[in-house]
Amino acid sequence: MLSDGAMITIIFAAIILIPIIIVFIVLGISKNSRRRKKNNYMGITQGRVIRIVDKGLDYPWVIHVQYKVNGIDYEIKETAKMKSTAIKIAGILVGQRKTFVLGDVKEGDLLEIRYDEAYPEKAIIYGNDGVVTG
Repeated sequence: MLSDGAMITIIFAAIILIPIIIVFIVLGISKNSRRRKKNNYMGITQGRVIRIVDKGLDYPWVIHVQYKVNGIDYEIKETAKMKSTAIKIAGILVGQRKTFVLGDVKEGDLLEIRYDEAYPEKAIIYGNDGVVTG
């Protein structure tokens, strides 16, 4: 039989590890889903950014893109994936800045869209890959 201290340690370890494992599983599923879409969506077109929505510090940016396939207009929206860039003064790290993985994107810009040729309404913004949202 385990001592009370060992049992408490096991319980606390489970309380900490179970949510971490769940997060990694969800991230893995999301990454595989995105990879599958990139591999299966063979249609390529250009889409115009029609809106970039910033709901504040606690919410991710959302990019709305309009694209056309066979004369029909479609619109998709995706959470903008971000990357961190170090801010240094005299070689000393003083902070970080989040920027879009896609680069300096603004309304009116053209982005590459990959879509399912059988169902053109199913699409992704090509290059908007990652797990960090802003």
